[in-house]
Amino acid sequence: MKMHSGFSLLEVLIATAIMLFGVAGYVQLQSHYIKLDYTLNLRQQAVTLAKQKLNDLRSFSVVHSSVGQKSYQDIQTDTGGYLTAGEVAVKLWQSQTQTIPFELHWQVRNMYFVDTDNDLLPDTWLPEGNANLPQTLPVVAPKKTLQISVGWQDQYGEALSVSLHSQLTPVPFTRSQHVVSANIGNNHPLPVTYIPSGDNIDVLHHIDSDIAIQGRAPTIDVMEDNIAIKIEQNRVELLANEYEKTRLESQLVVGCDCQLSQSGLGKTPAMTAIQGGKLSTRQGHEVFKARGVAKAGQHARCEQCCNDHHDTSAMVNTQNYYRLESGDAHKHYNRLGDNVFEEALAEGDEYQEVCRFKRVDGFYHVASDLVQLTITEFAAQHLAQQNNRDAYTAYVKHVLAAYIQNTALPPPMIGRDITLPLGQFQLAAYGIYMERLYAEDLAYLNTLITNNDERWFALAPFYDVNVTLLADWRSSDTQSVNILQQAIQTVENVGQDYYASYQRGVIENLMLGQSKIYASMNGSNSGLVGHAPLSPYEALNVKEGNGLKVIIQP
Repeated sequence: MKMHSGFSLLEVLIATAIMLFGVAGYVQLQSHYIKLDYTLNLRQQAVTLAKQKLNDLRSFSVVHSSVGQKSYQDIQTDTGGYLTAGEVAVKLWQSQTQTIPFELHWQVRNMYFVDTDNDLLPDTWLPEGNANLPQTLPVVAPKKTLQISVGWQDQYGEALSVSLHSQLTPVPFTRSQHVVSANIGNNHPLPVTYIPSGDNIDVLHHIDSDIAIQGRAPTIDVMEDNIAIKIEQNRVELLANEYEKTRLESQLVVGCDCQLSQSGLGKTPAMTAIQGGKLSTRQGHEVFKARGVAKAGQHARCEQCCNDHHDTSAMVNTQNYYRLESGDAHKHYNRLGDNVFEEALAEGDEYQEVCRFKRVDGFYHVASDLVQLTITEFAAQHLAQQNNRDAYTAYVKHVLAAYIQNTALPPPMIGRDITLPLGQFQLAAYGIYMERLYAEDLAYLNTLITNNDERWFALAPFYDVNVTLLADWRSSDTQSVNILQQAIQTVENVGQDYYASYQRGVIENLMLGQSKIYASMNGSNSGLVGHAPLSPYEALNVKEGNGLKVIIQP
């Protein structure tokens, strides 16, 4: 038999065809993978861009619109944040110069939690424009829904896009970054060592052998015709020969220009109360009442101030009011001149207001007005001596007890008069303020005082405020002693040379003789921002200190 070896031509052709089909399939598969990789890369870039925009919108620093700051209220469809809407050129690889155009846009809807079944309790989230929303809505939307879309074209001209959905609430980025350090099973806060300042500006009041309170000279911020001040006070306990900070009380007092608007929802004030033997703050709740709007170009808090700082008879009856005038809910006035006021009655009427904000759990709430009890004038160095500080603390205690028990204030402090040569010298003034308490809490403190229970002093919510640069000063004899009263200005750095910020409360001793120097302020909130009286009632109730005698000798 004849044997054959090798492959026939037909077999070779068949094998070659099979290989060609395989190579073609591999090339086609590789082309598909390259296209898929390119598409996935573009999609990943689009998702990254959408996330960047979401973080951009989240990182607002204030709630209300404010020049130069990212605000929650400025977040609207295709507006808000730093990344602008429209075409964004993205470089896919750092080694290449080619960029791919992406189209970035976002839609925003304000959402409101409202009552839809008429049981007076909110139950449903509804978007703006919904027919079931009430006519009057909150100034700040409690929630915003976001849809961020990024579109692009692939290498074949096909239009593609990705969308990212999220929500925002009016919690500024800086407030949302708080963290709490705690051990599992241990609810005790970490101790914070406090070193009291030893200067003659911030007075340390010893409430008892273990508790002390020290305020800080106010930070003053002047915005055109209006002023805002920040007041902070530390409450500390003495443990193992070191002070431990147990509470930081922070307040903001803001002067605002407002206009009456339509009645609607506004909050009652945050109120200080005694619960379980401790001080606490009850947050306000929404009621239907008169409202106002802030004029443009003011402090970001003015919108909330103008909207909420209105009282009703029902608020007065429940003691949840901001301030009273002659026992009734306060009115609003446009000040036309010295002791000349025009009451704001109709929508659009202008008026002035000063609100106090109290920080509670990291958020500022409009609080009831402070009650000013006394003003005391000192030589600037008077409180540098420990015996003088102790005497001042004792005086503060007597003043608070008189207010709580509704009795006459104690006589002014002695030993404050000074003898000086010719020249310039700085004076100081301190105002004692008290948060308004409910009648039942005042009665409780009164009982403690009557029973000689010293716990009352620790429960009295008072503030000792250095008002030197805020008070109005006068001299009884300007020929002997002149007093400087420079316009209130911004204090950039409270800790460094506070009295040198601008000259206020500085006496110029001109000739031998004597004079009495007085510091005065409007009561309530308005004096704290150097504001003229807000109403005819305030014009008749200006607080003035008992005076400081200055004797000029060679």
